[in-house]
Amino acid sequence: MVKKAILFDLDNTLYEYEPAHKKALRKVYRVLNKAINISSKKFMRLYNLSRLEIHQELSGTASSHNRTLYFQRLVEKTHNTVESKLILKLSDAYWNTFLKNMKLKKGVLSTLKELKRTGFKIVIISDLTTKIQLKKLLVLKINDYIDFLATSEEAGSEKPHSIMFLLALNKIKCLPNESVMVGDNKKADISGANALGIDTILISKQKGNFKKELEDYSKPNYLIKEIPELLKIIKDLQKK
Repeated sequence: MVKKAILFDLDNTLYEYEPAHKKALRKVYRVLNKAINISSKKFMRLYNLSRLEIHQELSGTASSHNRTLYFQRLVEKTHNTVESKLILKLSDAYWNTFLKNMKLKKGVLSTLKELKRTGFKIVIISDLTTKIQLKKLLVLKINDYIDFLATSEEAGSEKPHSIMFLLALNKIKCLPNESVMVGDNKKADISGANALGIDTILISKQKGNFKKELEDYSKPNYLIKEIPELLKIIKDLQKK
């Protein structure tokens, strides 16, 4: 079957999430420390606890990733009340710093350009709120190469739920076997796509035999270390 579309995860697939996240959290700490003189150790403990609580309470929804909710819960723990200005200030500090420090992975832009040049539809499938993912596409300067965005906020469930992938396929009017999923997470990206019969490419630095076994949806069809490597795989698939 000729491939017509490439589905991409965004965070940790097209750019490195952790460097931007760490810088953003350091900025949040500095803002909060000015307000209440809190140690960095206590800040991280309360942040991680708040994040865990929100994840447990809102598991499987886009809201479970909402940083404003994390900071609201954190401030509730430090102030024992709502402090609207401070919560919003922490949220703004996080995302302003995060977006400023995002960088595309090597070869991503040239790969997207080549895929578009050869006629592929490109969809981003991401677990997070739509607004912030739209901002990321603009900051990373890849919006012009993306045909559609499908988020868990829009779908109502997160990957690996099939609705995420079906939403993306519906937008581009493609069948599962006409598409390829590229991501960094074996459970969310790979197993979810494999379960629908979508060919999968895992981007990972690790080595190993990832030959897909019967009913083992977490194993990708292909393993790459850098995004540009997928171009050869796509080319080979078109010959089958």
